[in-house]
Amino acid sequence: MSSPPAEVVKGLQLTNADDEAMTMISYRTLEEDRRKVFASAFPECASGHVLAIVARGSQGDHKEFIAVLKDGATSAELVSGSCQITFEDLSPADCIEYSFAEAPGEWRVAQVSREALETYRGMKFEAWKQMLLKPTCEAQFRRMLQLGIVTQLYDPQLFPTPDASKAQYQVTDDRTGKLIQLPHAVKEMRVWNAALQQYDSIDTKLSGAPAEAEKAAWWKDFTDKMKAEHGEEYIDGLIAGKN
Repeated sequence: MSSPPAEVVKGLQLTNADDEAMTMISYRTLEEDRRKVFASAFPECASGHVLAIVARGSQGDHKEFIAVLKDGATSAELVSGSCQITFEDLSPADCIEYSFAEAPGEWRVAQVSREALETYRGMKFEAWKQMLLKPTCEAQFRRMLQLGIVTQLYDPQLFPTPDASKAQYQVTDDRTGKLIQLPHAVKEMRVWNAALQQYDSIDTKLSGAPAEAEKAAWWKDFTDKMKAEHGEEYIDGLIAGKN
């Protein structure tokens, strides 16, 4: 696909998060594999000519903007989203990409910035523990015990479970009929590095969660405490699906 006239791209207003002007240093047709990933969260990228525009700020910072050509390539429009935590404007290239263990290499886009994600991860391990210590219903308690310890980032809004796996990560409260979402941890995360033009891997581990080598011992200690409180036979029965 031929490149658009330079004046079409140069007419775009490129600014950083502080609304400071940035200078375009290059542009190209967006790679097909990245376009497909973006299209899952940004329908504008699903078809047509999609561009990746690299810009530099006054402090030497880099940002990659995504634009779609319009009107027979005579104009271009920037594609923009919003961080679901801070509500700041995001380019698709700013967004976190994630995948689940059951679908390795199947990347999805979460409209959340890397900075916001770092503040978010500190509260999720404790939230998971509270779901086990104070379950809404027995169905939730049973399924969470069966799923085991969660040490990686999860969130049903930021990282929604694909339809094919939803049944494994939701239960129905028998008393109210309400559908309860269960933690479904991501396996991998990455974000685009505009300066280096490559992906940076992001650690998925939750703050406060045990290291990989300590997970089994931590989970045994935790379930032993649950057995002491609720009875060993009851907890073992829930895990085995007998209760």
